[in-house]
Amino acid sequence: MDIPEQFHFEYLRRVEFSDTDMAGIIHFANYFRYVESAEHAFWRSLGRSIHSGKGEDQHGWPRLNVSCSFFKPTRFEQLLKIRLHIQEVRNTTICYGFYVFDDQEPEPALVAAGEMTIIHVALKPNSGNLEKAPIPDDLRDQLNKVIAPASN
Repeated sequence: MDIPEQFHFEYLRRVEFSDTDMAGIIHFANYFRYVESAEHAFWRSLGRSIHSGKGEDQHGWPRLNVSCSFFKPTRFEQLLKIRLHIQEVRNTTICYGFYVFDDQEPEPALVAAGEMTIIHVALKPNSGNLEKAPIPDDLRDQLNKVIAPASN
């Protein structure tokens, strides 16, 4: 697996007892919760939210596709470092690579990695439906500034 040399955001998360199965190993579905927590923290670092607006001015970012490969089990109390790498920003979608490392090893060990594609949607007042919408220019500019230093 090719791991980027630079990441656009890092987030620490400790494995909670309630996140483990009967064998004391984190249940696979919880990796997605951890990555989503990292994603929300990333949006907050930009002064934004994954869901915004009220009434007829609602915007959000549902998932189009998520995949994950698992390499090493993690257990209760382990400290994990979730790293996000923005792979692509298109007209309506953003694709992240995510990498979960055991942060307690002398050298952080990769325990899981995957990709997530999200799409920008807006509430259409006349129908009440959420429909895909272009990523706002100010957000696109902000994301490009985050990506640019890692591109050098």
